[in-house]
Amino acid sequence: MIAAAPVTLGLVGLSAASAIVRQVTPNYAQTSQSDAFNLVINVTDPARDFTPSVQNTYVASIHVGAGLALVGNVDSTQNARIFYQNGTAEQRRDGHSTVITDSGTPPFPSGLRLTKDDASAKVSTAHLDAGQGTPGIRLSNFPEPYVFLNPETWLACNESLPYYQGQYFIILKQAQTSVGQDGYANRNIPDNCAPVRLIPQCTQLNSLPDGSYSSHDFALQDRCYHDVSSIIWSDHGP
Repeated sequence: MIAAAPVTLGLVGLSAASAIVRQVTPNYAQTSQSDAFNLVINVTDPARDFTPSVQNTYVASIHVGAGLALVGNVDSTQNARIFYQNGTAEQRRDGHSTVITDSGTPPFPSGLRLTKDDASAKVSTAHLDAGQGTPGIRLSNFPEPYVFLNPETWLACNESLPYYQGQYFIILKQAQTSVGQDGYANRNIPDNCAPVRLIPQCTQLNSLPDGSYSSHDFALQDRCYHDVSSIIWSDHGP
């Protein structure tokens, strides 16, 4: 009887360990497929959000010259940009596709691109200028369970624009994370910016009239969400 006691205790310990190491079933927001999408802003640090909030607003363009635009936000899909990924399946797989929207009359391609800021080697400003855009700006690939625009970290920044006589706008930028001499990561987020994710919401690809400079021949089907604002992200994971 005395010798049996350690065995019993061992079984109790085994049961306790089994209760701690339980299998977690992943639960991710359901995605659909489309060849076109709006981009929805998701603020990843609510403490740095603005008033009014930019959460669940839509990516749009801010005209700053002929064929030139910065990337801003609007409250509804009515004036939101319709984007599509352009490239072959091989370019998509290798990360060389681009993200494009159609601009002007007749429509011409305006691609998302990033240009380094003069004041920072780690922060770039997003542009929607005439052309194919920067390869590598693309939606996240499977097996990443969430769908968002790479490269991260995207920023929503409150800045004055000389083109509009110093008026302030929310414009999108991107920050590269660096590692300091202390070994800690530095996200390089300016004080006037909030870190965000850009989430694709499925939409219908716009038709092109005769004489268009744009082409949808290589618009790629990819994952997107039906209604981003209805997703409670904290309910999903791990």
